[in-house]
Amino acid sequence: MQSKRLFFIGALLTCLMMSLSLTGCWDSVELNRRAIVSGVAIDRGSTEAEKYVLSFQVIIADEISGENARGTSPVVVYKGSGRSMFEALANASRQTARFLSLGHIRVIVISEKFAREGIKDMMDMLERESETRLTSLLFISKGQPAIDSMTTMTTFGRIPANDLVEKLQTTSKQFGYNYRMEVDDVVRDIQSPGGGPVINGVLVKGEVGQRENNDNLKNIEPESIITVTEFAAFKGDKLIGWLKGDEAAGTGLLKNKITQIPVVVSIGENEYVSFIVYLSQVHIHADAKDPEHPVITINITEQAGLKESPNTLDLTDPKVLNNLSELLEQSINDKIHAAVSAARSLKSDYLGFGEVVERENPRGWRQVKDHWDSIFASCEIRINVDVVIRHTDMRSDSFQSKKK
Repeated sequence: MQSKRLFFIGALLTCLMMSLSLTGCWDSVELNRRAIVSGVAIDRGSTEAEKYVLSFQVIIADEISGENARGTSPVVVYKGSGRSMFEALANASRQTARFLSLGHIRVIVISEKFAREGIKDMMDMLERESETRLTSLLFISKGQPAIDSMTTMTTFGRIPANDLVEKLQTTSKQFGYNYRMEVDDVVRDIQSPGGGPVINGVLVKGEVGQRENNDNLKNIEPESIITVTEFAAFKGDKLIGWLKGDEAAGTGLLKNKITQIPVVVSIGENEYVSFIVYLSQVHIHADAKDPEHPVITINITEQAGLKESPNTLDLTDPKVLNNLSELLEQSINDKIHAAVSAARSLKSDYLGFGEVVERENPRGWRQVKDHWDSIFASCEIRINVDVVIRHTDMRSDSFQSKKK
């Protein structure tokens, strides 16, 4: 009995000793051995052997903290090329003395040239790799190499990738139709039946050749600046066109992603009234009893505030406000029509009408999904817009109205 007890204790101690020897992460890397990557640019190489050209924007911690700063650039870019993204990453790692750490990537920029060929292979790697984040923001570089966005010195943010993120946040919350588009969103939209993702564009304006120079920050008016541009529209995983103006604004509204957006309406020859439209709610329904001839109904409710009225309108008169509301509703209606017309001309249902039909009639959808493009091009669409003007800001009628 005593021998059995001793055997049990000995076995337990052996197991404990073995478990202690196995603790810890076998592939751990100390922080001072990591190179923190804040952004990645993906360009198309000239040959299949160098199909993927990846540029990694790496943060130089000493320049950011200021304690041991040498007055050099706060970031450095390492490039690698290969037949696959992973091979390009491996080749880029040969240039740095530290491990390229992908867990803090905030921005991924893909060149327009590569996006027109297709991005599904890139998305596979970004979704599969354990270190990369699915919340990284995606952009398409319009008409420029993607590396230009990673090598432009910026004024407000010392790290170009962070500056681009903050610009998107600012425009999406205040005055633009752009909104966050993450890796996970793009992967899901690529699988959307008959449609594809809508991704923000990015463009370096000005003297592109001066973008890397510190002197770009010394001028009151920077010689080059990173700008968030219009939408890149996709069919499946391939870029097929760009959306701007009413087309882009209507697309943002239909996606239910707009926080607030400026709207200018005409009240006569060379006379305009400006509004800020907010609290937009969009509900899309489908009467899909006959899946071959569905009826899509779009109901939009919004609130607005009057921001500019350089005229003699009497804004204390309810009839005047009602007339302005009708003009606003017509303007929103025009934006929705422009968005639908653009999607139809590009032959891509990135607006998600097919998903609405599928939810309403799953069995009928299976009958039409293979030829949904032709149905989407001609199906009936009804738009109902209701806009309420909530305020006229700091005053009611303009001082110009006193001149009447």
